[in-house]
Order: sequence, then structure tokens, then C-alpha cells
Amino acid sequence: MTHPSLTKTAMIPWRRMRRPRIVLVLGGGGMRGMAHIGVLKAMAQLGIHFDAIVGTSIGSLIGAMAAGGYSIAQMESLISSVQKGDYFRLNFVKFLLKGMRVPSMYRGDTFKARLAEILPPAAFGELKVPFFCNAVRLETGGMVLWGMPGMQDIPLVDAVYSSCALPGIFEPLERDGFHYMDGGIVDAIPLRFAKSLEPDLIIAVDLTVKGTFKTPNYRDRIATTLFRAFEIAEEVLTEQQLHMHVNEKVVLIQPKVAHLARFDFDDVQEIVRLGEEATRRVLLSHAGTRHLVRDDVIDGLACPVETRDYVTVRIDPVACIGCGLCQVMCETEAFRAGWPKAEVRKLSNYECTRDHACARNCPTEAITLGNL
Repeated sequence: MTHPSLTKTAMIPWRRMRRPRIVLVLGGGGMRGMAHIGVLKAMAQLGIHFDAIVGTSIGSLIGAMAAGGYSIAQMESLISSVQKGDYFRLNFVKFLLKGMRVPSMYRGDTFKARLAEILPPAAFGELKVPFFCNAVRLETGGMVLWGMPGMQDIPLVDAVYSSCALPGIFEPLERDGFHYMDGGIVDAIPLRFAKSLEPDLIIAVDLTVKGTFKTPNYRDRIATTLFRAFEIAEEVLTEQQLHMHVNEKVVLIQPKVAHLARFDFDDVQEIVRLGEEATRRVLLSHAGTRHLVRDDVIDGLACPVETRDYVTVRIDPVACIGCGLCQVMCETEAFRAGWPKAEVRKLSNYECTRDHACARNCPTEAITLGNL
């Protein structure tokens, strides 16, 4: 069944498919989004294909390249030479002329020129698979989804730029009297829209999960504080999206990259590796995807893979102070608040939405989640 609002040029050919219909959702996260290349690499290795892509911010950039037919080798080659100066050049002239009235810290034209060099020279309707990316219209606060009917006439580079234009960092995209900015402001992982396309399966990549819930790169400076405030809002919004939309038809991949600096250009290959590693682990073990993996890959595994149909939940009784926040934050009633300590009601939680809300909000880091 095709999505009723899709035009013929952007139609997803659901009816002709014998395998599950898959929508790939690539979330936002700055340079951490290089993990998306690792995701695509692992999916190709495992023989799992996607039929449409929905991207936010950096996810829109990687998604546009994938939708344009770029190979993994091409994408890896493009990012291998990425330098911070290619994207970030201070708005010196505007700072001198306008002072604090300057629209952004960095020049948007530099960023857009680099995007034009990277992205495929194609319109939305000419891409290999349907592609959508979101942005926020500043005048109304509403979200737009470029690629939808009536929103396909925008140049691909402008659509991706608007989805990546972080507030205060790059200038908003001005188009037809409106201004557009980073889609992650309102939805860093557009699961609701992906579900509206009525696929059999959604593979979603969330870049907000940290190896540690501390932020080691935080510094008491205005720019760092603004970045961190945006990240916190992004994490909470993502948490809510996962609460509402994760179910048995959503395969959630969460590379642990969010502890890395948002604009760290030094560890790109490592971020790609983390994305690939997390994707293989999830797709080989998730009930919705493990039967889709190529037979030769399964035959080559050294040992059986543990299923990911549940999350293990543990509380450190020494660290727990009995505050009860875990019960407040958990949507699946996995905890029971009590004095002097909280208790785990579901040691193997099959209903967990993997939003990490309990662990992220625990004031003493007493909660450990496993089988992720």
C-alpha cells in the first residue's frame, strides 16, 4: 500500500515487494552523525535494504547521499577529507557591522557551498529512493518535511542546509519570506512521520545515547552552554518520541557516540566504526530483522546471538538513595519506589522503549541497563 499523499514521482512501490517494507530514520547529532555511514555499511553487509529514508540534521545529509545512490566507499571517501574549516568560518564581517545583531556565529554560505559539492545534483523526484528531511519554520514554530507533496520543488542542497542549520551557529535558510532551521529543534528522530508511511518495519538511529551520562567536554563558556542546552532539549524530545512510538515494528539502533563532542572532526572513522558495530549487533539479534540477514552471514557467526527482545534492568543498592525518580520516569512500570531503596519489578523488561530516561535521570547513576 502506498502512502496516500505521495505523488507518483516520490511513490514508494510497496505493492511490488515480497520482503518487508522498511523505512530508515536517521537522527540528528552533529559530527556524531558519521555513525550513520557505519549503519548503512552494516546494513549492506547484512543484506538488509531500505525503501525510503527520513533524515534530521546530519541525518538529512547522510540520508540524501544514500538516497542519491552513493556507495559506502564514496561516502567514506568524502568524509575522510572532512576538515572543520570546510564548514565553519566565523562571520567576521557581519560581527563587525552588526555586533550582537548578527544572525549566526558562522557563515552559512560556506557550509552551503560545501554541501553543494557533496550532495547529488538531483531533485527530490530524481533520487534513487524516496527521501524526506525536516526543518522548522521559525515564524510559526511548525515543522516542515521537504520531499512531501508540495514541498519537493526546493533544491536538495537548500533542504539539507535548512535541516542542518543549528540555531545561532548557521544562518537560517530564507525561502519565500520564511526562515527555516535545524529540524532537530522539534524532532530529532522523526518516528511519527515514518510511521505515517505505513511500512512493515522502521529502522531508526538515535544518536543521543552516551557511553556515560556525564558530559566531559562541557566548559563554562557561552557557546558551550548554548550547545549543551540544545543537546539537553534534544535528548528530552527524543526520549518522548521513543516513549510514544517505539514498538515491535521499530528497530532502534543507538550507537554510543553522544558523549563525543558535537563538532569533533578528529574521530570520524571511529564514529563510523561505532555505528557499524552497533548496527550489526542490533540487526543480528532483533526479532524484526534477524530473519532478513543473509544466510552466509548467519552461517559465519561463531556463536548464537543473544536476542534483543528485552532490556535487562539493575539497580546498585549501594548507590540508590530511594528518591523514586526511576518510577516517575519509566513508562513501563519497571521500578517500584520504596524506602530506603527502589526495587526493580522487571529484571528483563520486554516493554522497554530504550529511551534511557531512568538511567539518564538517576541522580546517583545507580541504574544499569543491559542487552541494548
